[in-house]
Amino acid sequence: MLSPPIIRVLAQLLYSDFLPVVTDSLKTLYSLRKAPVQARSKATVDAIISAAARILLDAGYDKSSTNKISDLAGVSIGSLYEYFPGKEAIYAELRRREDQRLFDLTMSHPEPSTIQELIRTHIAIYLDFVRSNLELHAAIINDVPQFAVTPDELPFYREYQPWATAFMRTHRSELRYDSNLGRMTDFISRVPRAIIDNYVLNSPGDLQDSFIEDMLIDLCERFLLKS
Repeated sequence: MLSPPIIRVLAQLLYSDFLPVVTDSLKTLYSLRKAPVQARSKATVDAIISAAARILLDAGYDKSSTNKISDLAGVSIGSLYEYFPGKEAIYAELRRREDQRLFDLTMSHPEPSTIQELIRTHIAIYLDFVRSNLELHAAIINDVPQFAVTPDELPFYREYQPWATAFMRTHRSELRYDSNLGRMTDFISRVPRAIIDNYVLNSPGDLQDSFIEDMLIDLCERFLLKS
């Protein structure tokens, strides 16, 4: 248990001018040093990310290291550090790439014509995304710190959420409530994802049952839509 003096020190840090410094330090820790531009540098970074994913699955986040990742990727440790300050940034980038993949899958589908169709499509896409690489998804949400990537870095929240809110605004006649469309967009994004991720960690086999998808759709439709 933390002693009172330690608690006071933590409180002072959290509620003082040191907080921006801590935040900036975390951002540096979980960010690329530079983005690859040339085809060769992109291939190097891709190899590093792929190796990190393999180690995450085989050994876990805690047992991974930059040396292990560089060895498996077939790149020098110097090349790794040219792009990443440490393993934390590598796994944060893996998380960003997975979210980009989800965003690309979402945007590749035809635009829905009703909110009911939006709900069903959103849930189906996320379930398909999770099922397509269940072990990696479980490892990322279980081992890679969630705060390593901020919402404004993720296209799903940065681009999809505003679009979905605007879509709901044009279909507000279908809604039970229309006072806070942003919160309702958040609901149909966060709640199904949180429930599915819980199944990923605790009952992954149940995700193959259509019951989960049907219940999530029913939950969101009952909350959002007029009866």
